[in-house]
Amino acid sequence: MNEMIEKIITRHAIRKFQDRQVEESKLEQILQAGLYAPSAGNNQYSRIVVCQDKEVNLRLGRLNRSMDMVQTADPEKIRPVSAEQPSIRDDLSIKDAFYGAPTVLTIFVRDGYYAHEDVAFMAENMWLAAHFLGLGACYIGRAEKTFDTDYGRELRQKWGVPEDMTPVGHLLLGYREGPKPLDKPRKEGRIIRA
Repeated sequence: MNEMIEKIITRHAIRKFQDRQVEESKLEQILQAGLYAPSAGNNQYSRIVVCQDKEVNLRLGRLNRSMDMVQTADPEKIRPVSAEQPSIRDDLSIKDAFYGAPTVLTIFVRDGYYAHEDVAFMAENMWLAAHFLGLGACYIGRAEKTFDTDYGRELRQKWGVPEDMTPVGHLLLGYREGPKPLDKPRKEGRIIRA
């Protein structure tokens, strides 16, 4: 099997991270992969904020967790995500939606045609680059809600993010702690040949 295809197939969401920061050389490669993702009309309207401040990431992760829309009143209705790398839906005691990741990338974009799709391309490129480089990653949504708080607005201003840019998502980066998630079988019938 082609090495690139194999890496795509073996990519997993990582939610347990070592207390070890991502090396600058690896981070730069990951960011470059994001910058070279396709964008509608080659607009390149997005911005990536790199935060490696443990306190800021923890506070944002807790804010993001508080924005989770899952109804937790009936845990029986919540489908488990991963026993090896539990999500906030698997373990309701997890209060940090960033899972202690040492590096958090927040992707902002100007509204326009396919703006959210542009962010998805960037995040996927960076996630795959991280996997190629031996790092774990996980994409977390709810960025707009997280930054629509006093603390979020304060950070935006501190970081110099223009007001006309919308926070769409976060990509967590770091070295995996604990076991690799088990491969999950793909559901049948998802490809239709016309």
